This record gives sequence, C-alpha cells and structure tokens, in this order.
Amino acid sequence: MKIRTVALVLVTCLISTAGFSQSSEPYQVPRTEYGQPDFQGAWGAVFNTMLERPGEMPLILSPEQAAGFAAVVSQNLGDNNDPDVDRFGPPTLAKVNGEFRSSVVVYPEDGVLPYNELGTQMSSYDYFKGDSGFDHPEERPGTERCIEAWGSPPMRAFMYQLFHGFVQTEDKIAIVSEEAVALRVIHMDGYIRPDAIRSFEGHSIGHWEGDTLVVETTHYSDVNPARATIGRPMLISSAARVTERFTRTSETELNYQYTVDDPTYYTEPWKGEFSFTRDASGHIYEYACHEGNYSMVGALRGARAQEAQAAQKEATAN
Repeated sequence: MKIRTVALVLVTCLISTAGFSQSSEPYQVPRTEYGQPDFQGAWGAVFNTMLERPGEMPLILSPEQAAGFAAVVSQNLGDNNDPDVDRFGPPTLAKVNGEFRSSVVVYPEDGVLPYNELGTQMSSYDYFKGDSGFDHPEERPGTERCIEAWGSPPMRAFMYQLFHGFVQTEDKIAIVSEEAVALRVIHMDGYIRPDAIRSFEGHSIGHWEGDTLVVETTHYSDVNPARATIGRPMLISSAARVTERFTRTSETELNYQYTVDDPTYYTEPWKGEFSFTRDASGHIYEYACHEGNYSMVGALRGARAQEAQAAQKEATAN
C-alpha cells in the first residue's frame, strides 16, 4: 500500500514537472518563407499612457492604479471631440509583458525627457490643449495638416486605435499605417539615401539580431521637429539617430523599444518602450486624410470673419 502511494505521488510530481517545463518553454517566433521572424499582419496600439511620467509615479503600476491613472489622463482630454477616442472601451494604460506602464519613457529613470535649454524652450506647451501658439498657417501642427505620420520612427500611440500592417520581403519591410502618410519602408539590404534627401520620417535601415528586428533611422528634416504626444511634444532634429528594436514575444504581442540620440534637443540619449497588440482581422482601412482638407481654409476664413466683426464693432463704437 505504501509503495503504491509513493509511486502515485512520484507520478503526480513527474506529470506536474513535465507540465511546468512545457509551459515555461520560450515562445517560438514563426518564420517567413525567407527564414526571417514573421511580423506580418496588423498590429495596433491603443492606450492612455503618456510619453513622459508625471510626478513621482513608479514605471510599473498595479491594475487598480493603472485604471485610475488612465481615467485621469482621459479626463484631461475631455474637450476632444474625436469620436475615435471613445470607440474602444474604457481607457487603459500601455502593457508590456503583462505590466501596466505609467510612461512610454523608460530612461531616464524618472520618465522625463532630458531636454536641453533649446529643447525645453521649443517643447514648452501641451500639444493637444490649445496653448501651443498655433497662430498662423505656418504654425499649424502636422497632425491637423495630415503630414505627420504616427508610424514614423520613433513610432507613437494615442488614445485611439492606430493600426500598422507589416509586410515583409527578403530585402524590404513595409509598415503600412492606417493613418496619414501611410507607408514606411525599412531597407534590409543596406540601401543608403543621399544625405541631401531628408524627410519627416527619415531613412530606415534594418538588420536582424536573432529574432529581433533592429532599425537605425537618420536623414530627418528640420522643417517640422515636433511630434504629437499626450503632453508636451517630442522633438526630432536632422542630427537625430533613432534605434528601434521589434521583438515578437507571443502570438499577440510585439514588443517595441527605441532609443533617441539627438544632441540638438537633448542632454543625453533617452529610451521608450511599449507593445503592439495583434489584430485578428488583419485589415487596414483608408485614413482619407490629406493636406488639402478643409480645416485650414475654415480656420483662415473664420479668423477673417472675426477680424471683420471686431472692426465693425470698433467703428460702431466710435
């Protein structure tokens, strides 16, 4: 009887150990026909995590803390009338390997962008609160004019769903974003763009380090250095070098890390991190946003009407 009991306990332990070993095996990333890690499909980011961390908050929050903080961030944008902001359920924070994050910035450790004097001066406004001094057409932000790409490096997220479709060939990776300026190409063949050709999204060259896609981006333009974020903007100059690392950690999570090295605006390189979530439908839809939209015309006409009304009121008073 004792022997049978011991044997039963031993078998149970072996089964439990085998099950534990199986569940703790590392995730095996699927491969493309070229033998590369397969990132193809649609990946989305929807969260209320700010780029910078406010106050003395820790980077990692409990689920209860995360829910409260996400609600507060959402309330600060209460006058935003974009219907996409409210379409995807209650506000939530970014998750990385199951951990809620209070900021995208992970270095410096306080979660604050290490701006130098010039960077502080040029970023001293809240991008979405209307205190940015956008007083004439040349100052209107790129998001409003449909010339700013959220998928350009470093990639960003906002509190509505941003989908990015990955398409891979042997020597190119295309990121097709469901937003303005939809296409980004990562050159895996080492192609170098002439230095005179510069753009908002820069020029990206990639390579594989094991299962991780590493991308180096340079050749930025200085025409529009501000990138929209929740809070004050991110600045990128023509001297910047951005290094990104994409790693698929599960069937549904694509971890994204980046480092910005830009001595024009920052005292030291800084790092950010969040994760994209795989969308089962795999669909990318047209954003239908273009620089020739009506917002600029409407804003200019509205301002002229206000000026005419003010002039008429002054003339009447006199």
